[in-house]
Amino acid sequence: MDTPETADNQALKFLPKPKPVTAIDSSISNGAELAGVVLVFFLIGLGIDVWAGTTPWFMIALTVFGTVGQFVKMYFTYSARMRTLEQARADAVRSAGR
Repeated sequence: MDTPETADNQALKFLPKPKPVTAIDSSISNGAELAGVVLVFFLIGLGIDVWAGTTPWFMIALTVFGTVGQFVKMYFTYSARMRTLEQARADAVRSAGR
């Protein structure tokens, strides 16, 4: 007799396995994060401008701040990833030469 747990496990084996994260998935999420952060900072700036009556100064300042911050984050993330890959490649070459 099948228990509910066993029946669930049998049904789950027919589901497709999740795909590993690829570079395109990472690029899409980075693009969405960039757009989201810029939008959030723009809206915060808009709110401050409406509240303080200083339109458009905070909108411009916070949008530029969010955009520059995202590009700086992308630069450091990319640099760290490249250092990791270069180290892995150097280690592979060293171990292949032994």
